[in-house]
Amino acid sequence: MGVGIRDNLLLSHAGEEQRGFLRGGVDATAWHVPQNRIDYLAVLSATGTRYFASSSVDHEEQVITLGTWRYRSGEAFRFSIDGSASYSHLIYDVSDTDVQQVVTEVKRSAAGIGPALRWGFLPGWWVETQGAARRETYPDGFNNRGIIESAIRMGWHPGKRLSVSVAGLEWKRRYDSREQYSVGGRELAGTSLAIRERAGEVRIQATLDAAGHWKSDTRATVSRFADNGSGYLNYRERKLTHEVEWMSGNWLCSLEGSARRVEFELQTIGFGVSPPPRVRDAFLGRGRLERKLNERWTVFGEYTWERNRCNDPVASYVVNEGLLGIRWNWEK
Repeated sequence: MGVGIRDNLLLSHAGEEQRGFLRGGVDATAWHVPQNRIDYLAVLSATGTRYFASSSVDHEEQVITLGTWRYRSGEAFRFSIDGSASYSHLIYDVSDTDVQQVVTEVKRSAAGIGPALRWGFLPGWWVETQGAARRETYPDGFNNRGIIESAIRMGWHPGKRLSVSVAGLEWKRRYDSREQYSVGGRELAGTSLAIRERAGEVRIQATLDAAGHWKSDTRATVSRFADNGSGYLNYRERKLTHEVEWMSGNWLCSLEGSARRVEFELQTIGFGVSPPPRVRDAFLGRGRLERKLNERWTVFGEYTWERNRCNDPVASYVVNEGLLGIRWNWEK
């Protein structure tokens, strides 16, 4: 549980609201340890935020549950069935102009299940493939959709201090009622919208010192988002994320930074003979410091800075959030 302050509650360009908040959460894991090559586990993660004296929104929440059944044959082969379910309730400013603020609640429920297979085919080398079918629903039904996910990853870990992997990922989304768009952004009656997103990722995880105090995690991703119509929703994205963690004794410090660019292929900004294409940049910085008081209790502080920048000024915003809290842990 923690108490904090956020200076842009609605992630808004013009109607910023600075509010204090109380945040509570629970993370729980139950694991049936391997017996006769089989194990299974369940995970629950839930977070709720209550804002003080807010005129637009007073709460947000997110809940995620995961379940896995695994079969292992030594260290070389692993097969699993993974299931998930989630619910989120978040608030956004979706204003089109600076004149009138439009705030919307985004509520989403989702569930999915699918298999995964991992094979260590050579010492230090492994390959993993997985797929899943998922269903997402929204209260208004507009964005209700079915999703098919697939991924293949190959990794190399020459020792305990280094792991390198590359991945190819794909998501196919088919909407129940949304229609395709024309080049100018108008809905086309009688059509059905579907999306295909493909991504490639390189990830490097490293322990930077022999004592294991410093750890690093770097991910670089490129992706393309394409609709099945005129291409009005199409964009390309590049993202780089880097995390560094230091842990010694009862102290833990982590730093995270990311940069992302989204370039739309057909959507433009402004008017005229040749308006520029829409471009969005997103930057995130987060720092966290923890001090373990004893076996059960830990105090922590966290600061998050986020900036979204677009050549459409209404779609740009900056938010800062600070949080101080305490965590209780039990394990058996």
